[in-house]
Amino acid sequence: MMDEDLVKVFLWKKPSIEVLGDEKVNKIGNFKHYIGFEISGYVHIGTGIVSGYKIIDSSRIGEATVFLADWHSMINNKLGGDIEVIRRVAEGYFSEAMKQSIKSLGGDPDRVKFVLASDIYDNDYWSEVIKIGKNTTLNRTLRAITIMGRLANDAVPSAYLIYPLMQAADIIFQKINIAHAGLDQRKAHVIALEYADKIDYPLIAMHQQLITNLQLSIETFQKLKQGNKREAKQELSELKMSKSIVGSAIFVHESSDEIKEKINKAFCPMKELEFNPIWEMIEYLIFRNQENYGLLKLLLERGYKIEEIAGKLDYDTYDKLKDENRLNWERIYEYANKESNELYKSTFEDIEFEIINGKTGERKVYNRLWELRKDWIDGKIHPLDLKKAVGDWLASKLEPIHKYFTEGPGRRYKEELDSVKITR
Repeated sequence: MMDEDLVKVFLWKKPSIEVLGDEKVNKIGNFKHYIGFEISGYVHIGTGIVSGYKIIDSSRIGEATVFLADWHSMINNKLGGDIEVIRRVAEGYFSEAMKQSIKSLGGDPDRVKFVLASDIYDNDYWSEVIKIGKNTTLNRTLRAITIMGRLANDAVPSAYLIYPLMQAADIIFQKINIAHAGLDQRKAHVIALEYADKIDYPLIAMHQQLITNLQLSIETFQKLKQGNKREAKQELSELKMSKSIVGSAIFVHESSDEIKEKINKAFCPMKELEFNPIWEMIEYLIFRNQENYGLLKLLLERGYKIEEIAGKLDYDTYDKLKDENRLNWERIYEYANKESNELYKSTFEDIEFEIINGKTGERKVYNRLWELRKDWIDGKIHPLDLKKAVGDWLASKLEPIHKYFTEGPGRRYKEELDSVKITR
């Protein structure tokens, strides 16, 4: 079994931005991970790549499961609410897209279980839904409807009320101890966590960064900058990539030309880090193996003094220090390497990321995220040059998936989904 400290580091590895209950690691013998997905159409990089990286992390510390939520998809009227179509797409295009994404990122899809909700729901499952409902207030459930991309005050079907309870039951019923999702699913996980505490069940919730809508408007961006960014990430469905907003998302099966064109047109305000989809791809994907918050927590617990941090470290403090580039990561990693070479290797990877100045032709290779961040916030890198570098990286990662769905066995699955989307 992996060392408890290393498990915590893996839980906090980017694109994780929140882990609730990581202190329970020592109460768990065998780690069982789960992430559930509605089946709503093409798989974009927020699902295949952002989630894919955390699925791979979880497969390395225990059992990883991708849950194909067909009943949830029907309740939320995905793919016309046709349960048979949803199931075919779930076990066809969607599963294949996830497996190929995991493979393209260096993971092993054979180490990941794919579970269709319909195959496991039985009387015991539904009794779990009822138990959780009896231990959850109506107000809490109503507030959690936002996990569906809906507002609690909308004129919504009453079936929506059981959706958050089902999501919590999916976790408890399958004896999951690492519940994984985007930050927008936090409210459903809180219901599960509160119920788990009542029955003395050790549960950890791991939430990942959501990549911002590529077509975010400057007006929305300005409002977001003035508000609470954590609340915005949970509540605003228009903030994240969406299949229904043209140009807002990159799909994992797209060609290099399509990917680069979308990246070139993407929102990327100069010098900005927050709510900037291009920078988010750099921070949470390309350089995901640098600047691990879990490592900082661990070093502080062991008595290491970080001069920039006064008192207890929480993620919001870390996030602010990180964005201001005020953490001396060279020194932190030097100390981590002396403390534990295994810990160091688990939290740091040397990167080569080249940016070419479109005007002068000057080439600069960045090996450290904090050096790239400094040049970006200092205005030394033009957004178009940053976009080109990100587009090249992403197109390279997704090229095997594109070939699989255009020249390989995946072609029939995508054609099936194409026909569904045309006729429905």
